[in-house]
Amino acid sequence: MRKHGLAWWAAAAFYSLIALGPLLWILRTSLAPEHTVSVIPASLSVEHYRAVLSRPEMLRYMFNSVLVSLATVGIVVPVSLAAGYSLARYQFWGQRLAPLFLVAPLLPAIAILVPITRFMHQLGLYDTLAAVILTNAVFTLPLALWMLRNFVSGTPVEVEEAARIDGCSTTGVLLRIVVPQAAPGVIAVAVCVFIGAWNNYLYAFALTSSQDLRVLPHAILAFLGQWGTYWGGLSAAGVIAVIPPVFLFLIFQRWFVAGIFQQWSR
Repeated sequence: MRKHGLAWWAAAAFYSLIALGPLLWILRTSLAPEHTVSVIPASLSVEHYRAVLSRPEMLRYMFNSVLVSLATVGIVVPVSLAAGYSLARYQFWGQRLAPLFLVAPLLPAIAILVPITRFMHQLGLYDTLAAVILTNAVFTLPLALWMLRNFVSGTPVEVEEAARIDGCSTTGVLLRIVVPQAAPGVIAVAVCVFIGAWNNYLYAFALTSSQDLRVLPHAILAFLGQWGTYWGGLSAAGVIAVIPPVFLFLIFQRWFVAGIFQQWSR
């Protein structure tokens, strides 16, 4: 029994080293003074963060990323909640085709990027953040829809029937009964959609050409130069990019974990 315990702790330590090692090294590089070669720097400095945040385009890119991520969540969560409720509670002829929704996230983004770009040109949305938001929403919606459909299926239908007897409409049932019961699932989906949109680089790169419409991942790549790489600034920008998703997860950690656990337990 003791051997199994030691093996478990050794495996956990090895996994933690692999998972956290790169993050700790990026944090160390972002706080180490320029030209520091020691593994543990003798002193810490925020000069790289000053250099990053002093760039006017950096704040603009951060604003664009926040706007794209929040707008994507604002589109995906209500639509997937309504559609997931319909799939869970109603019977209709196309219900058996619902698993086909999961095909879209499986498509390689690079393979469909050219048709998407051409389609946005035809709509007149190319080189706008609306194109990035819509594309993110389209390709995160199927998985969010399926997840919320499973969450709604796990809520008792008797409470909804009682509310309908009392005269509550379908919209009222959805907002007053279903949403509070499936709140962990809704929060889990919202966090996943936000992080996916926040980290997405490809769609913003392909669907925008103006510098003012770039997102935060583009700012990180800007530190990779032809004649050298500013490793301190690159690491500082990476840490800044990680802060919002981590902060969001810490705020909604309890609901997020509960939602994911409910999803896996079904």
